[in-house]
Amino acid sequence: MGAHSKSKLSSMKRYCRVVLVSCCLVLLWNPLGSCNEATQPILSLDLRKFGYLRPVAERDFRAYSFLQDSVAFLDDGTLAVSFYSKNDQPGLSRRESTPGSEVVFQSVLLDLVAGSLKNERTWGNAGNWNALHPLENGRFLIQNEECVRVYSGEIKEIAGKKLEVPGDILPRFAVSPSGRSLYEFQDWYDAKRGWLTRIDVLDPATLLTKKSKLTPGHQSESVSDTRVVYIPTALAGALRLFVYGIDDSSPAKSPDIFDQNSGTAKILSKSGCKSATFIDNAILAVTGDCPSLMLIRSGQELDEIRYPEYRIGGEIRPSRGGQRFVFSRARMKGRSSRITSLEVCVYDLAEHRVVLTTAVFPLPQQKFAFAISPDGSLLAAQADGLVRVWRVASLR
Repeated sequence: MGAHSKSKLSSMKRYCRVVLVSCCLVLLWNPLGSCNEATQPILSLDLRKFGYLRPVAERDFRAYSFLQDSVAFLDDGTLAVSFYSKNDQPGLSRRESTPGSEVVFQSVLLDLVAGSLKNERTWGNAGNWNALHPLENGRFLIQNEECVRVYSGEIKEIAGKKLEVPGDILPRFAVSPSGRSLYEFQDWYDAKRGWLTRIDVLDPATLLTKKSKLTPGHQSESVSDTRVVYIPTALAGALRLFVYGIDDSSPAKSPDIFDQNSGTAKILSKSGCKSATFIDNAILAVTGDCPSLMLIRSGQELDEIRYPEYRIGGEIRPSRGGQRFVFSRARMKGRSSRITSLEVCVYDLAEHRVVLTTAVFPLPQQKFAFAISPDGSLLAAQADGLVRVWRVASLR
């Protein structure tokens, strides 16, 4: 079979799959919701229809654990779902070229208003630190292999750059809750100073560096439009948060975000929590592998959510305006680390309460992720190859 015939056959298969999946989405879509919106999803999608590859080897599980924002809202009506699938044409590995691979990194874009498949794209070979990060105005950043690119919602490339990798550690990227600010983090080991992390503030339109800062090494950070909060890897034990102010207004003597003698710092050090996440430019949520979630503004505790019988996860996803955020909580069996039940919760800051709770089933074995739409009206959650979407009660 000639190359033209193969290409034509591949296009026909792709078209048939798009039509088939769109029909399935229409059948599953319920625009009116249900009488029990807290438990009934308005959309359920089996990713195996798109070629979702269930991990088998250890490297596959590692790749899924590093895959960031596998479910992400590009706007209020478009959901991007990313995963790994089999490469039908892996090709040969050549010197100074991208090596051949049997697994590729791909995404599907779902139109939740029409209940149909909007687009589908394979980005390249699978690897560690693959990511899709949503930006402002429907744009998004793709990290694949040794390059990053920014695309419009119509998947038209806006900017791109090849990554400069010190050693074999790939950089990671983070986006502020507003979607306006983009950051790059690069780690390397210095014989005299130990592990270091360079923070670069990037222009999302060009990917050019606007500002840089060298800090002690860290692997956990959260960003807003004006600040980066991080936990240095050298500090073990009690939670201690450092901060870098983009306007260089952070204290010269100490980068601590809170005075260590303050009541807030003492509460955090005893909390047992392990992570911090910006909800918006002013509010910081502190939780992670602990039974509480604390909301802090200007060094003062704003609110606290406590579930003594649960462990709250460290991942938090805020809505674009900061009115709502999503977190997960899990019940454990005794003192073991085995999860017996898992739930996703949507918290409304104006109402000071959880407005939606839904169970995750079956319990994920390979990949677990969730996201909330920019306007806070939709919740999406992924458990391995299954993606569900729920409608959240309207904002008051």
